[in-house]
Amino acid sequence: MTKAKIECIHFDLDSVLYMPSDFLETTLLMSVKAMIQIGLKARPTEAMAVINRIRSGDSNAKDHFDQLCYHFNKEHDALIVAAGVEKYWDCKIGIMTSAPEANVALNALYQKYPLTLITNGPPIKQAGKIVRLGLSHFFSKYDEQMNVDKHYFYASQERNIQKPYPYLWEQAQKEIGFNFSRAVMVGDRFWQDMFGAKRLGMITIKVNQGNYAAETIEEAFARGWRAEEAYPFFSKLHTTGEVLKLMEPDYTIEHLKDLEKVVQQIERALECEKV
Repeated sequence: MTKAKIECIHFDLDSVLYMPSDFLETTLLMSVKAMIQIGLKARPTEAMAVINRIRSGDSNAKDHFDQLCYHFNKEHDALIVAAGVEKYWDCKIGIMTSAPEANVALNALYQKYPLTLITNGPPIKQAGKIVRLGLSHFFSKYDEQMNVDKHYFYASQERNIQKPYPYLWEQAQKEIGFNFSRAVMVGDRFWQDMFGAKRLGMITIKVNQGNYAAETIEEAFARGWRAEEAYPFFSKLHTTGEVLKLMEPDYTIEHLKDLEKVVQQIERALECEKV
């Protein structure tokens, strides 16, 4: 009889494999100062207040600095915008680091399981993060028939297909061929990661780190369940009570250094379920 085992481990990216808030404020401040030097008509404190307000609407939008320039100068100035963009990337590349223990945890698991990234956000932007962090090889597998590396990276910024909608996980399943009941999702969000994965039958691990470490299930439910585009879809499939139950993680860890130990626990549990 075939030994029961985990067939795939999925990872969220932001606040799981790297901590965006650790460098973002410094990077944005340096960027707006560079724009002011070129001609942005604002003081640093004013510019920071506006850029943070712009980002609160859509943190993944590509035109933050364009909006900032137009807000203060009432026109688009390519040089001012470019000054912000270039300084942003200079700072980001120099400061950006992976989350503590990310490399160690991924290296241990990569030897045993297919690993994927399931992340919300612009695909090129999200892919750029793991390239700069030096993590991309953990989410690749050499295809001998095609003589190429196959990349297990799935991202979208389209609201009706990104997590917690099933599309990204289903794409991974088609390419890798795992059973959802033998797959694990590692994430930091109750709504996007825990609910989205668990409703498909996956085993969930919540990492309590990053901006949403203190978020409660009730707070996450209020944001996600009542979202204009989400409610019609999920309310047809689940009751409120079912959603809240599905948002509860199967395991919770405080640091990635504890991940391998939990994965071993899951392996033992799956072995015990073997008929």
